[in-house]
Amino acid sequence: METQLLNTALYGTLAGLATVAGIYMLLARKEWALKNSVLFVSFSAGVVLAVAFTHLLPEALETNARALEVVLVTLIAFYVLEHTIAIHTCKEGECDVHTMGMPAFVGIAFHSLLDGIVIGVGFEVGFEIGLATTLGVLLHEIPEGITITALLLHSGFERKKTLFMGWMVALATPLGAVGSYLFVKDMPESTVGLLLALGAGSFIYVGASDLLPETHRDISRTNIFLVLAGVVLVYIVAHLFGG
Repeated sequence: METQLLNTALYGTLAGLATVAGIYMLLARKEWALKNSVLFVSFSAGVVLAVAFTHLLPEALETNARALEVVLVTLIAFYVLEHTIAIHTCKEGECDVHTMGMPAFVGIAFHSLLDGIVIGVGFEVGFEIGLATTLGVLLHEIPEGITITALLLHSGFERKKTLFMGWMVALATPLGAVGSYLFVKDMPESTVGLLLALGAGSFIYVGASDLLPETHRDISRTNIFLVLAGVVLVYIVAHLFGG
């Protein structure tokens, strides 16, 4: 159990640091980060979808027959949440709805917390699932860090406050990971399966609704290559670690 907690805390922290990397990437090289964020988005889209369909969903179906229903409910719930508070990623200045800095902050922070919970649940099932889940979270946290920073600055927040709120978003991931360990470790297998289905639904929504549409903003064969590279990476990691 101590090893599992250590892995959960370590990889949850790494995923949170990916958000921090995105934050400082934007602050240090704003134009470059905004221009090339689609590259991170394309790659992470492939990773997130591959993790959902080859790791999280199969494990969920093995432990709970109602996993697909949970995935459907999760997709609808994320649509309602995201449509209500408008936290889709977009280039700075192109989305009038994103003048709502605080609602965007709350929505993205909640999603980061859920990402951490999914990491914790993954390590409860096994190291391979936890590692694959962390990979999916980590890669889409980088553009998330860029996004929250751009939205807050665009909404009129000062640099200091933007940094503080960005760090809050980043800390939500390791807090969710460690917190989930405390609750998940004694749960029945079927309940863990439902949580994995929740994670799968979250990943599918993020990949199909947020990330892939962003790649269409910049029509390039590079985006296609990076999406496929993300999928291949998940299979390579699974092969190396026996997943």
